[in-house]
Amino acid sequence: MKFWTSPGGQLAILVIGFLVIRGVKHLLRKRWPTWLSTWDLMAPLFLLCALILIPVGAGQIMPWLIIGWMAIGIIVTLMQAIRNHEILYSTFFKTFWRLTDLYWLLGFSVCFLLVIS
Repeated sequence: MKFWTSPGGQLAILVIGFLVIRGVKHLLRKRWPTWLSTWDLMAPLFLLCALILIPVGAGQIMPWLIIGWMAIGIIVTLMQAIRNHEILYSTFFKTFWRLTDLYWLLGFSVCFLLVIS
């Protein structure tokens, strides 16, 4: 059980999650939504792995990552309201989720580096 809370365990969780998602995508070939990529489903895994690293030493940066994530949501909302004069759920969510993927990839990397240093 200790392995899964270690940094190596977090990398294993991410690799296993990625392989499971790719396997399901391969099995469902024609029924898999074309707009849904594997990385779109990795954001919750990055968030989960960053949360598991809190007791090991990533707890000091986690509140700032959550605040940054909320700021991304506010910025995307304001940008769409200013640019398009409306906020459509589909375009907002797609833009927000793609930025969330990148943000939590970066956030997990920072937590991981903080723990192993």
